[in-house]
Amino acid sequence: MNSNPVLFLLMGLLFGTTLLAIGIAIGFWMGKRTGPEVSPLTTQLAADQQQMLAVIRNMANWTSDFAGDFTRYQSTLESLTRTAADGKTVKTKEEVQKLLDQIVNANHQLQSRLDSAEEKLEQQTKQLAGYLSEARTDSLTSLANRRAFDQKMDECFTNWQKSKQVFSLALVDIDHFKKINDTFGHPAGDAVLREMAARMRDLNGECVLIARYGGEEFGLIFQGDAQSAAATMERLRLAVAERPFSAEGVSIPVTISSGVARVIGDERIGKFVRRADEALYSAKMGGRNRVFIHNGILCELFGNPSSAPLSSSDATLTPESPPTTNDLEHRILSKLDKLVSEEANRPN
Repeated sequence: MNSNPVLFLLMGLLFGTTLLAIGIAIGFWMGKRTGPEVSPLTTQLAADQQQMLAVIRNMANWTSDFAGDFTRYQSTLESLTRTAADGKTVKTKEEVQKLLDQIVNANHQLQSRLDSAEEKLEQQTKQLAGYLSEARTDSLTSLANRRAFDQKMDECFTNWQKSKQVFSLALVDIDHFKKINDTFGHPAGDAVLREMAARMRDLNGECVLIARYGGEEFGLIFQGDAQSAAATMERLRLAVAERPFSAEGVSIPVTISSGVARVIGDERIGKFVRRADEALYSAKMGGRNRVFIHNGILCELFGNPSSAPLSSSDATLTPESPPTTNDLEHRILSKLDKLVSEEANRPN
């Protein structure tokens, strides 16, 4: 008797879900070994992983049950077929009819189980797809989150290593975001982040990915060189500065700073991201509300920030005191600590 392809499909699904469960479990175990500190984000990710594992276990369990039902069906059908082929066992018309009824009944039972399994599979697949989508989406802005960003960066970097497919990275930071929170409140700050995400979505046709990189910082991945990416970021910068944000019933002027870098040579992904971060830092240290490019050697100003509107802090918020030498030294050291930490935690 020929094997039914449904059996192979279900067994393949069982094998695949089992491997996925093992992979997630290993990832969770390795994550727990990275250090004793447990952040709220880590706790939430662990909860998401447990939910996904529960769905996968359910899928594996009913797939295994159905595979067992199908095996029993095959055995029953083979037994009935042998009986039908044995002319000595089946002699009368009534015995033939009884045998046919048994075969039809076995087919009906299997079809019922198959319909139920198909419905179950659709439900579990949608649930799993929802968990996977949530695991890669920032809950506040609905943009891709840092996990999705890192995965896309790895993919683009692999393409660069294999086929030299050029791509660029832009890091964007909302200027004086802490002052926005302090002045207008955190709900207003959240509203600004959501509005910023909405405005960035207008760039979807030009970007490979737009992600909330962390806090008030965003990451945008472009196919192509840094000049083209910087031109896009310059248009975004001007558009943001020209139209104030509306949050909590008030108008809030907002500006952004951006740093852009293009992948070059045989550098590692950590160094590439660090160059974009250095360009962003140069934009902020250079007065904010501007775009800088890291050309592989140094950071250069892009565009003409002198024609742009004043930054949000200059327009409505309390101005900062001029930085002292100690202030600058402290900020530079803090930035270096951040870069070293991110480099140490980023895979090669």
